[in-house]
Amino acid sequence: MLTVKKFKVMLTHSNHPGYLNVALDANNANQFYIVGNGGMGTTISTPVDRFLPEIKEYVIALIKSGGLIKDEETRLLLDRNIVVHYLSLPAAHLREV
Repeated sequence: MLTVKKFKVMLTHSNHPGYLNVALDANNANQFYIVGNGGMGTTISTPVDRFLPEIKEYVIALIKSGGLIKDEETRLLLDRNIVVHYLSLPAAHLREV
């Protein structure tokens, strides 16, 4: 089971096969997805609601504090066929984790 502690670590390992990203549905600002490496250049995404409630609370707290920044460019999540904005950690936040 993914805990907030593990999630924090996986969120900061963008160049590692076990990385995780957060994406925001471009058409529904209340829908977040956790996106991971699916292998062979693909991604696998899951709605944040399928994880522990603490994960969603942590994501929302990061956004409110400026710890996650929305990428204005949209991308297609092929496994879900939806358009999203990826949320990224600012460089200063990466040094703190």
